[in-house]
Amino acid sequence: MPDVLQSSSEPVPAAGGFGRFSPVMKFAVLTGCWLAVAAAFAAQLYALGLMPWSSAAALALLDWAPWIVVTPAVLWLARRLPIAPRTWMRSVPIHLLGSLLAVVAIEAGTRALVPHRELLFPAPRHQPPPPPRALPPPEGPFDSAWARLLERARIYVPVYWMLVAGAHAVAHQRRSLERERRALLAEAHLAEARLAALQAQLNPHFLFNTLNTIAQLVYDNPAAAEATITSLSELLRTALDAQRHREVPLEQELRFVERYAAIQKVRFSDRIDLCLAVAPEARRAAVPTLLLQPLVENAILHGLSPGRTPGLVFLRAAVIGDRLRLEIADTGAGRDRDATPAGGALAFREGVGLSNTRARLAALYGDRQSLTLTRAAEGGVAVRIELPWHLPA
Repeated sequence: MPDVLQSSSEPVPAAGGFGRFSPVMKFAVLTGCWLAVAAAFAAQLYALGLMPWSSAAALALLDWAPWIVVTPAVLWLARRLPIAPRTWMRSVPIHLLGSLLAVVAIEAGTRALVPHRELLFPAPRHQPPPPPRALPPPEGPFDSAWARLLERARIYVPVYWMLVAGAHAVAHQRRSLERERRALLAEAHLAEARLAALQAQLNPHFLFNTLNTIAQLVYDNPAAAEATITSLSELLRTALDAQRHREVPLEQELRFVERYAAIQKVRFSDRIDLCLAVAPEARRAAVPTLLLQPLVENAILHGLSPGRTPGLVFLRAAVIGDRLRLEIADTGAGRDRDATPAGGALAFREGVGLSNTRARLAALYGDRQSLTLTRAAEGGVAVRIELPWHLPA
Protein backbone atom coordinates (compact mmCIF):
# COMPACT_ATOMS: atom_id res chain seq x y z
CA MET A 1 0.00 0.00 0.00
CA PRO A 2 1.36 3.47 -0.75
CA ASP A 3 2.70 5.69 1.98
CA VAL A 4 -0.22 8.06 1.74
CA LEU A 5 -2.48 5.25 2.88
CA GLN A 6 -0.19 3.34 5.15
CA SER A 7 -0.30 6.00 7.82
CA SER A 8 -4.05 5.55 8.30
CA SER A 9 -3.81 1.76 8.60
CA GLU A 10 -1.30 1.49 11.45
CA PRO A 11 -2.51 -0.55 14.47
CA VAL A 12 -4.22 1.41 17.20
CA PRO A 13 -2.68 0.81 20.64
CA ALA A 14 -4.73 -0.72 23.41
CA ALA A 15 -6.67 1.57 25.70
CA GLY A 16 -4.32 3.67 27.75
CA GLY A 17 -1.38 1.54 26.61
CA PHE A 18 -1.90 -0.74 29.64
CA GLY A 19 -2.41 -3.77 27.41
CA ARG A 20 1.21 -3.58 26.26
CA PHE A 21 2.58 -4.15 29.80
CA SER A 22 3.87 -7.53 30.91
CA PRO A 23 1.97 -9.37 33.68
CA VAL A 24 4.70 -8.50 36.17
CA MET A 25 4.48 -4.82 35.25
CA LYS A 26 0.69 -4.88 35.50
CA PHE A 27 0.89 -6.41 38.99
CA ALA A 28 3.48 -3.82 40.02
CA VAL A 29 1.23 -0.98 38.84
CA LEU A 30 -1.74 -2.54 40.63
CA THR A 31 0.27 -2.89 43.84
CA GLY A 32 1.41 0.70 43.63
CA CYS A 33 -2.16 1.95 43.20
CA TRP A 34 -3.51 0.13 46.26
CA LEU A 35 -0.50 1.10 48.37
CA ALA A 36 -1.17 4.71 47.39
CA VAL A 37 -4.80 4.33 48.52
CA ALA A 38 -3.62 2.85 51.84
CA ALA A 39 -1.14 5.68 52.30
CA ALA A 40 -3.87 8.26 51.67
CA PHE A 41 -6.15 6.69 54.28
CA ALA A 42 -3.30 6.41 56.78
CA ALA A 43 -2.41 10.07 56.29
CA GLN A 44 -6.05 11.03 56.87
CA LEU A 45 -6.24 9.06 60.13
CA TYR A 46 -2.95 10.51 61.32
CA ALA A 47 -3.90 14.09 60.36
CA LEU A 48 -7.15 13.84 62.35
CA GLY A 49 -5.16 12.78 65.42
CA LEU A 50 -7.04 9.54 65.81
CA MET A 51 -3.89 7.40 66.21
CA PRO A 52 -0.12 7.53 65.72
CA TRP A 53 1.34 7.05 62.25
CA SER A 54 2.45 3.45 62.82
CA SER A 55 -1.04 2.44 63.87
CA ALA A 56 -2.68 4.38 61.04
CA ALA A 57 -0.37 2.76 58.48
CA ALA A 58 -0.99 -0.73 59.89
CA LEU A 59 -4.76 -0.25 59.87
CA ALA A 60 -4.75 1.12 56.30
CA LEU A 61 -2.64 -1.80 55.06
CA LEU A 62 -4.96 -4.31 56.70
CA ASP A 63 -7.96 -2.67 55.05
CA TRP A 64 -6.59 -2.05 51.52
CA ALA A 65 -3.57 -4.28 50.86
CA PRO A 66 -5.77 -7.41 50.39
CA TRP A 67 -7.24 -5.75 47.30
CA ILE A 68 -3.89 -6.28 45.60
CA VAL A 69 -4.75 -9.97 45.47
CA VAL A 70 -8.51 -9.63 45.05
CA THR A 71 -8.50 -7.07 42.20
CA PRO A 72 -7.14 -9.42 39.46
CA ALA A 73 -9.91 -11.90 40.26
CA VAL A 74 -12.55 -9.14 40.10
CA LEU A 75 -11.26 -7.87 36.75
CA TRP A 76 -11.12 -11.40 35.35
CA LEU A 77 -14.73 -12.02 36.41
CA ALA A 78 -15.81 -8.69 34.92
CA ARG A 79 -14.30 -9.68 31.57
CA ARG A 80 -15.88 -13.11 31.63
CA LEU A 81 -19.28 -11.87 32.75
CA PRO A 82 -19.88 -8.41 31.25
CA ILE A 83 -23.02 -6.55 32.24
CA ALA A 84 -24.70 -6.02 28.88
CA PRO A 85 -28.32 -5.78 27.75
CA ARG A 86 -28.36 -9.46 26.82
CA THR A 87 -26.39 -10.82 29.79
CA TRP A 88 -27.18 -8.62 32.79
CA MET A 89 -29.81 -10.98 34.22
CA ARG A 90 -27.13 -13.63 34.62
CA SER A 91 -24.14 -11.37 35.28
CA VAL A 92 -25.57 -9.11 37.99
CA PRO A 93 -26.48 -11.91 40.49
CA ILE A 94 -23.05 -13.50 40.00
CA HIS A 95 -21.32 -10.17 40.62
CA LEU A 96 -23.44 -9.59 43.72
CA LEU A 97 -22.31 -12.96 45.01
CA GLY A 98 -18.75 -12.13 44.00
CA SER A 99 -18.80 -8.87 45.98
CA LEU A 100 -19.96 -10.71 49.11
CA LEU A 101 -17.34 -13.43 48.63
CA ALA A 102 -14.70 -10.72 48.29
CA VAL A 103 -15.76 -9.26 51.66
CA VAL A 104 -15.67 -12.67 53.34
CA ALA A 105 -12.31 -13.56 51.76
CA ILE A 106 -10.66 -10.30 52.83
CA GLU A 107 -12.02 -10.56 56.37
CA ALA A 108 -10.95 -14.20 56.68
CA GLY A 109 -7.50 -13.46 55.29
CA THR A 110 -6.79 -10.49 57.54
CA ARG A 111 -8.06 -12.37 60.61
CA ALA A 112 -5.82 -15.31 59.75
CA LEU A 113 -2.78 -13.03 59.44
CA VAL A 114 -3.59 -10.78 62.45
CA PRO A 115 -6.00 -12.57 64.82
CA HIS A 116 -6.01 -9.70 67.32
CA ARG A 117 -5.77 -6.52 65.31
CA GLU A 118 -6.59 -4.39 68.34
CA LEU A 119 -3.09 -5.13 69.67
CA LEU A 120 -1.72 -3.03 66.83
CA PHE A 121 -3.38 0.07 68.22
CA PRO A 122 -2.09 0.81 71.74
CA ALA A 123 -4.13 3.13 73.90
CA PRO A 124 -2.91 6.76 74.03
CA ARG A 125 -0.63 7.63 76.95
CA HIS A 126 -1.57 10.00 79.79
CA GLN A 127 -5.22 9.39 79.25
CA PRO A 128 -7.38 9.27 82.42
CA PRO A 129 -9.31 6.08 82.92
CA PRO A 130 -12.89 6.23 81.72
CA PRO A 131 -15.63 6.60 84.32
CA PRO A 132 -17.29 3.40 85.43
CA ARG A 133 -20.42 2.45 83.53
CA ALA A 134 -22.67 -0.47 83.12
CA LEU A 135 -21.10 -3.25 81.09
CA PRO A 136 -22.92 -4.20 77.87
CA PRO A 137 -24.06 -7.76 77.53
CA PRO A 138 -21.26 -9.96 76.22
CA GLU A 139 -21.23 -10.66 72.49
CA GLY A 140 -20.84 -14.13 71.10
CA PRO A 141 -18.23 -14.89 68.46
CA PHE A 142 -20.92 -15.06 65.76
CA ASP A 143 -22.28 -11.61 66.63
CA SER A 144 -18.84 -9.96 66.51
CA ALA A 145 -17.92 -11.67 63.20
CA TRP A 146 -21.22 -10.60 61.65
CA ALA A 147 -20.64 -7.01 62.75
CA ARG A 148 -17.17 -6.96 61.25
CA LEU A 149 -18.48 -8.36 57.95
CA LEU A 150 -21.20 -5.71 57.80
CA GLU A 151 -18.64 -3.00 58.53
CA ARG A 152 -16.38 -4.22 55.74
CA ALA A 153 -19.27 -4.73 53.30
CA ARG A 154 -20.29 -1.11 53.72
CA ILE A 155 -17.01 -0.07 52.08
CA TYR A 156 -15.85 -3.10 50.09
CA VAL A 157 -19.01 -3.81 48.12
CA PRO A 158 -18.93 -0.34 46.48
CA VAL A 159 -15.22 -0.82 45.82
CA TYR A 160 -15.96 -4.12 44.08
CA TRP A 161 -18.56 -2.49 41.82
CA MET A 162 -16.20 0.40 41.08
CA LEU A 163 -13.66 -2.12 39.82
CA VAL A 164 -16.33 -3.81 37.69
CA ALA A 165 -17.37 -0.45 36.25
CA GLY A 166 -13.74 0.42 35.51
CA ALA A 167 -13.20 -2.89 33.74
CA HIS A 168 -16.30 -2.26 31.62
CA ALA A 169 -15.14 1.27 30.78
CA VAL A 170 -11.72 0.02 29.64
CA ALA A 171 -13.32 -2.78 27.60
CA HIS A 172 -15.70 -0.31 25.97
CA GLN A 173 -12.82 2.01 25.09
CA ARG A 174 -10.85 -0.85 23.57
CA ARG A 175 -13.85 -1.91 21.50
CA SER A 176 -14.28 1.67 20.30
CA LEU A 177 -10.62 1.89 19.33
CA GLU A 178 -10.84 -1.45 17.56
CA ARG A 179 -13.92 -0.29 15.63
CA GLU A 180 -12.09 2.91 14.72
CA ARG A 181 -9.05 0.92 13.60
CA ARG A 182 -11.21 -1.34 11.43
CA ALA A 183 -13.01 1.69 9.98
CA LEU A 184 -9.67 3.28 9.10
CA LEU A 185 -8.51 0.05 7.47
CA ALA A 186 -11.76 -0.23 5.53
CA GLU A 187 -11.44 3.39 4.42
CA ALA A 188 -7.85 2.80 3.33
CA HIS A 189 -8.82 -0.33 1.38
CA LEU A 190 -11.73 1.55 -0.20
CA ALA A 191 -9.42 4.36 -1.27
CA GLU A 192 -6.97 1.79 -2.61
CA ALA A 193 -9.67 0.06 -4.63
CA ARG A 194 -10.99 3.38 -5.90
CA LEU A 195 -7.57 4.55 -7.03
CA ALA A 196 -6.91 1.21 -8.71
CA ALA A 197 -10.22 1.45 -10.55
CA LEU A 198 -9.47 4.99 -11.68
CA GLN A 199 -6.04 4.02 -12.95
CA ALA A 200 -7.42 0.93 -14.69
CA GLN A 201 -9.95 3.16 -16.43
CA LEU A 202 -7.19 5.58 -17.43
CA ASN A 203 -4.77 3.10 -19.01
CA PRO A 204 -7.26 1.58 -21.53
CA HIS A 205 -8.29 5.11 -22.46
CA PHE A 206 -4.69 6.00 -23.30
CA LEU A 207 -4.10 2.70 -25.09
CA PHE A 208 -7.26 3.06 -27.20
CA ASN A 209 -6.23 6.46 -28.49
CA THR A 210 -2.66 5.34 -29.21
CA LEU A 211 -3.83 2.27 -31.12
CA ASN A 212 -6.10 4.49 -33.20
CA THR A 213 -3.01 6.52 -34.08
CA ILE A 214 -1.15 3.40 -35.19
CA ALA A 215 -4.16 2.15 -37.14
CA GLN A 216 -4.20 5.34 -39.21
CA LEU A 217 -0.47 5.08 -39.88
CA VAL A 218 -0.58 1.47 -41.10
CA TYR A 219 -2.02 2.51 -44.47
CA ASP A 220 -0.55 6.00 -44.79
CA ASN A 221 2.98 5.47 -43.50
CA PRO A 222 3.94 1.84 -42.66
CA ALA A 223 7.47 2.79 -41.60
CA ALA A 224 6.13 5.35 -39.16
CA ALA A 225 3.61 2.78 -37.92
CA GLU A 226 6.43 0.32 -37.21
CA ALA A 227 8.44 2.97 -35.38
CA THR A 228 5.36 3.96 -33.43
CA ILE A 229 4.70 0.35 -32.41
CA THR A 230 8.25 0.14 -31.11
CA SER A 231 7.78 3.38 -29.19
CA LEU A 232 4.45 2.11 -27.86
CA SER A 233 6.04 -1.09 -26.56
CA GLU A 234 8.59 0.97 -24.65
CA LEU A 235 5.83 3.20 -23.39
CA LEU A 236 3.75 0.27 -22.17
CA ARG A 237 6.78 -1.27 -20.49
CA THR A 238 7.27 1.97 -18.59
CA ALA A 239 3.55 2.15 -17.74
CA LEU A 240 3.48 -1.40 -16.39
CA ASP A 241 6.53 -0.72 -14.26
CA ALA A 242 4.93 2.46 -12.95
CA GLN A 243 1.88 0.50 -11.76
CA ARG A 244 3.95 -0.71 -8.81
CA HIS A 245 4.22 2.81 -7.43
CA ARG A 246 1.54 5.32 -6.60
CA GLU A 247 3.98 8.22 -6.84
CA VAL A 248 7.09 8.65 -8.99
CA PRO A 249 9.65 11.44 -9.45
CA LEU A 250 8.53 14.14 -11.86
CA GLU A 251 11.65 13.38 -13.93
CA GLN A 252 10.33 9.88 -14.64
CA GLU A 253 6.88 11.22 -15.49
CA LEU A 254 8.42 13.71 -17.93
CA ARG A 255 10.23 10.91 -19.80
CA PHE A 256 6.91 9.07 -20.12
CA VAL A 257 5.21 12.17 -21.53
CA GLU A 258 8.05 12.74 -24.00
CA ARG A 259 7.63 9.20 -25.35
CA TYR A 260 3.91 9.77 -25.71
CA ALA A 261 4.44 13.12 -27.46
CA ALA A 262 6.88 11.45 -29.87
CA ILE A 263 4.15 8.99 -30.88
CA GLN A 264 1.67 11.81 -31.45
CA LYS A 265 4.20 13.78 -33.50
CA VAL A 266 4.35 10.86 -35.91
CA ARG A 267 0.58 10.83 -36.20
CA PHE A 268 0.28 14.55 -36.82
CA SER A 269 3.30 14.76 -39.16
CA ASP A 270 5.32 16.97 -36.81
CA ARG A 271 2.48 19.46 -36.63
CA ILE A 272 2.76 19.47 -32.84
CA ASP A 273 5.64 19.81 -30.41
CA LEU A 274 6.17 19.59 -26.67
CA CYS A 275 8.05 22.37 -24.90
CA LEU A 276 9.34 21.71 -21.39
CA ALA A 277 10.17 24.39 -18.82
CA VAL A 278 10.93 22.52 -15.61
CA ALA A 279 12.89 23.88 -12.66
CA PRO A 280 15.71 21.59 -11.50
CA GLU A 281 14.34 21.30 -7.95
CA ALA A 282 10.94 20.31 -9.34
CA ARG A 283 12.30 17.28 -11.19
CA ARG A 284 12.86 15.43 -7.89
CA ALA A 285 9.33 16.06 -6.59
CA ALA A 286 6.87 13.21 -6.20
CA VAL A 287 3.82 13.21 -8.47
CA PRO A 288 1.10 10.59 -9.03
CA THR A 289 1.90 8.00 -11.67
CA LEU A 290 0.51 8.85 -15.13
CA LEU A 291 -0.54 12.31 -13.96
CA LEU A 292 0.66 14.34 -16.94
CA GLN A 293 -0.02 12.04 -19.90
CA PRO A 294 -3.85 12.41 -19.96
CA LEU A 295 -3.51 16.19 -19.68
CA VAL A 296 -1.02 16.37 -22.52
CA GLU A 297 -3.32 14.06 -24.49
CA ASN A 298 -6.23 16.45 -23.94
CA ALA A 299 -4.12 19.40 -25.07
CA ILE A 300 -3.14 17.60 -28.28
CA LEU A 301 -6.47 16.03 -29.20
CA HIS A 302 -8.80 18.84 -28.15
CA GLY A 303 -6.53 21.86 -28.44
CA LEU A 304 -4.21 21.25 -31.38
CA SER A 305 -5.63 18.51 -33.59
CA PRO A 306 -8.80 20.43 -34.64
CA GLY A 307 -6.66 23.13 -36.27
CA ARG A 308 -4.50 22.82 -39.38
CA THR A 309 -1.60 24.98 -38.24
CA PRO A 310 1.35 23.80 -36.14
CA GLY A 311 0.83 24.02 -32.41
CA LEU A 312 2.73 23.71 -29.19
CA VAL A 313 2.06 22.10 -25.82
CA PHE A 314 3.84 23.75 -22.91
CA LEU A 315 4.63 21.78 -19.79
CA ARG A 316 5.92 23.90 -16.92
CA ALA A 317 6.89 22.88 -13.39
CA ALA A 318 8.17 24.99 -10.50
CA VAL A 319 8.50 24.79 -6.73
CA ILE A 320 6.84 27.66 -4.87
CA GLY A 321 7.45 27.44 -1.14
CA ASP A 322 6.34 23.97 -0.09
CA ARG A 323 4.13 23.53 -3.15
CA LEU A 324 4.77 21.99 -6.55
CA ARG A 325 3.04 23.85 -9.38
CA LEU A 326 2.45 22.11 -12.71
CA GLU A 327 0.91 23.68 -15.80
CA ILE A 328 -0.01 22.18 -19.16
CA ALA A 329 -1.04 24.75 -21.78
CA ASP A 330 -1.55 24.70 -25.54
CA THR A 331 -1.67 27.21 -28.35
CA GLY A 332 -4.82 25.87 -29.94
CA ALA A 333 -8.28 27.41 -29.93
CA GLY A 334 -9.65 24.29 -28.25
CA ARG A 335 -13.26 23.39 -27.71
CA ASP A 336 -14.11 26.61 -25.90
CA ARG A 337 -13.10 29.32 -28.31
CA ASP A 338 -14.62 32.44 -26.78
CA ALA A 339 -13.64 35.82 -25.45
CA THR A 340 -12.37 34.51 -22.12
CA PRO A 341 -9.23 36.53 -21.29
CA ALA A 342 -5.91 34.87 -20.46
CA GLY A 343 -6.05 33.50 -16.93
CA GLY A 344 -9.85 33.49 -16.88
CA ALA A 345 -11.59 30.42 -15.53
CA LEU A 346 -13.16 28.00 -17.99
CA ALA A 347 -16.13 25.72 -17.48
CA PHE A 348 -16.92 22.80 -19.74
CA ARG A 349 -17.83 19.14 -19.49
CA GLU A 350 -14.75 17.20 -18.42
CA GLY A 351 -13.73 14.04 -20.21
CA VAL A 352 -12.38 10.78 -18.84
CA GLY A 353 -8.75 11.88 -18.52
CA LEU A 354 -9.46 15.17 -16.76
CA SER A 355 -12.15 13.81 -14.43
CA ASN A 356 -9.96 10.85 -13.46
CA THR A 357 -7.03 13.15 -12.77
CA ARG A 358 -9.18 15.31 -10.52
CA ALA A 359 -10.51 12.26 -8.67
CA ARG A 360 -7.03 10.76 -8.19
CA LEU A 361 -5.64 14.00 -6.81
CA ALA A 362 -8.53 14.33 -4.37
CA ALA A 363 -8.12 10.73 -3.20
CA LEU A 364 -4.36 11.07 -2.72
CA TYR A 365 -4.03 14.56 -1.25
CA GLY A 366 -7.49 15.63 -0.09
CA ASP A 367 -7.82 19.41 0.20
CA ARG A 368 -4.05 19.92 -0.07
CA GLN A 369 -4.26 19.87 -3.88
CA SER A 370 -5.97 21.95 -6.54
CA LEU A 371 -6.71 21.61 -10.24
CA THR A 372 -7.95 24.62 -12.20
CA LEU A 373 -8.64 25.30 -15.87
CA THR A 374 -8.03 28.74 -17.32
CA ARG A 375 -7.55 30.40 -20.67
CA ALA A 376 -3.85 30.08 -21.46
CA ALA A 377 -1.72 33.08 -22.36
CA GLU A 378 -0.77 31.14 -25.49
CA GLY A 379 -4.41 31.15 -26.60
CA GLY A 380 -5.58 27.65 -25.71
CA VAL A 381 -6.47 25.96 -22.42
CA ALA A 382 -4.19 25.83 -19.40
CA VAL A 383 -4.52 23.18 -16.68
CA ARG A 384 -2.79 24.18 -13.45
CA ILE A 385 -2.14 21.67 -10.67
CA GLU A 386 -0.71 22.40 -7.23
CA LEU A 387 0.47 19.63 -4.91
CA PRO A 388 2.37 19.47 -1.63
CA TRP A 389 6.07 19.22 -2.49
CA HIS A 390 7.72 16.06 -1.19
CA LEU A 391 10.16 13.43 -2.37
CA PRO A 392 8.93 10.01 -3.50
CA ALA A 393 9.12 7.24 -0.95
